[in-house]
Amino acid sequence: MIIMSELEKYDVNMKRLEVKGNISYYNPFEGGPFILEGLPWAKEWGKYYRLPPNCRENVSEGVYWLMKMPSGGIYRFRTDAKQIAVRVKNANDYLMFHMTPVGQQGVDLYFKRENETDYVFYTSVKFAAPATEYESVVFQSETKEVRDFLIHLPLYESLDELLIGIDEDAQFYTPVQRKEQGKVVIYGTSITQGGCANRPGMAFTNILSRKLDIEFVNLGFSGSGIGEPQMAEYIRAFPDTRLVILDYDANGGENGYLEKHMDEIVDSIREKHPSVPILILSKTPFATDYMNSYLWSVRNRLRKFMKDLVERRKRTDPNIYFFDGNLLFGEEDIYEMTVDGLHPTDLGFYMMAKVLYPILKELLHK
Repeated sequence: MIIMSELEKYDVNMKRLEVKGNISYYNPFEGGPFILEGLPWAKEWGKYYRLPPNCRENVSEGVYWLMKMPSGGIYRFRTDAKQIAVRVKNANDYLMFHMTPVGQQGVDLYFKRENETDYVFYTSVKFAAPATEYESVVFQSETKEVRDFLIHLPLYESLDELLIGIDEDAQFYTPVQRKEQGKVVIYGTSITQGGCANRPGMAFTNILSRKLDIEFVNLGFSGSGIGEPQMAEYIRAFPDTRLVILDYDANGGENGYLEKHMDEIVDSIREKHPSVPILILSKTPFATDYMNSYLWSVRNRLRKFMKDLVERRKRTDPNIYFFDGNLLFGEEDIYEMTVDGLHPTDLGFYMMAKVLYPILKELLHK
């Protein structure tokens, strides 16, 4: 077996970028011209957590553990640096069998130049996995110019510390504003959380956040997004919410919570947000459902339930919508989109974002 050091000898494209010159590191969590998005309660904790400090009393053990993983967290910043590096400290060093270390524990970087509208991917971190600490160069350029950057935080690992390093003669500036103000709040399952993207920026919520240029709050909890009524308190928490997406069919349908409590959750959201669009999604294609007649019947029953719920509520609430998750992978080769028959690969997430983009764009301007 070729170990990593030998592989780098045989394939130069596998080598890690080396720091050129001197770099100064900054902790964006401690202040400065950095914008942290997607983790609205992080400052209360002093940690990169996704729910408020008092949540332990209200959520399941699974949700409490998973909310420590900063899926959907994004740092936005602006700098004239020719190179950028990161130092990362994670809480654990376990590895998932069907997800890359970069997607689980890593970060990746996007940039755009002055007067450009779209972010461009540059690279992700390179480290010897599993690791609780690593350092990696994530950007290098021949020219010194002001650019805007995004760093996506890990999807399936608790992040203890992130330091951002730039050339000693470079500086940070105030980032540009998002094109769209406010937040999209999405509640769901492992697929919502980002399992199993190759790198954080390829989770479909992060793709949509870049394409729509708006902040997403990702409340996806792997295996634990079952739709308990108390979760509505966190889904509806923000005064600047522009859109709510409920995407928990894959978990909530298994134990009956979806059918039992979805009306109650929507009612609770409507108390705080009477006219904000609510989009309800049924789950993506699962190969296991296709091969099991019972699971197939449950899938169809739950999809019909959600569709009927939306049609019934539309009589008095025109801003609630349903989308059939069978269509989220497009129309061709839909069973080529996952790593295990359930969780999307990057291709699956890209197709989900491509399908949802025009729908979300329209809803944001209703």
